Amino acid sequence: MMDKKSKRKSKIRNRRDMWMRYAALIVAAGSGERMGLGYNKLLYRLHSGNTVLEETLQIFLKDERCAQLVLVINEAERESILGMYSDQRVVLVKGGSTRQESVYHGLQAVQEDKVLIHDGARPWLSKECLDRIVAGVEQYPACLLGVALKDTIKQVDEQGFVVMTHQRDILRQAQTPQAFDTRLILDCYKKAAEKGIVASDDAQLVELCTDVAVRMIEGSYENRKVTTREDLDGK
Repeated sequence: MMDKKSKRKSKIRNRRDMWMRYAALIVAAGSGERMGLGYNKLLYRLHSGNTVLEETLQIFLKDERCAQLVLVINEAERESILGMYSDQRVVLVKGGSTRQESVYHGLQAVQEDKVLIHDGARPWLSKECLDRIVAGVEQYPACLLGVALKDTIKQVDEQGFVVMTHQRDILRQAQTPQAFDTRLILDCYKKAAEKGIVASDDAQLVELCTDVAVRMIEGSYENRKVTTREDLDGK
């Protein structure tokens, strides 16, 4: 006979089976040198009492659709990170020398058909944005969050002179999560490794390695990446 705790776990599992299941791949292997903290910026403790990485992890661990969370880490920080969670869905993977290499390592551990790739340094992803990107990857094999640009963008040459002004209303600032059919994005990473292709983000590898169209999903200006100390003001 099942006790109350076992019944609750069974009920949660049944709910997950009713929804689309996905794996979240969190990239947390960087050093964050631009922050000037002397340690990984993801270990910075916010006013909430949690580190940046803990805040990011909770976004996905609270989502019952997240069946697996692959966390790509700097091996030297393994012990610090192990104390941040107690969820059996989390799998730790050793990162590489670049973000692209780290994601490739993480993808090889993904067991779900859909994967959301997210920067560990984006701890303010809203539930609304998460819902939109999950709905997006149910319909499209490749999609990402993005927001309209607020500023005029100038292209300059090597001497610093303006070459042209881009049409702002057709440009978007890319964010994460970026969501994919797992087999598609893993094949793209394999091709990139074989051919020496380097991309700015995961979606660009789909652009460069396939003819699959990438769908842009509405993001949020609050979903910013922690890059400098100013990004943490008031946090």
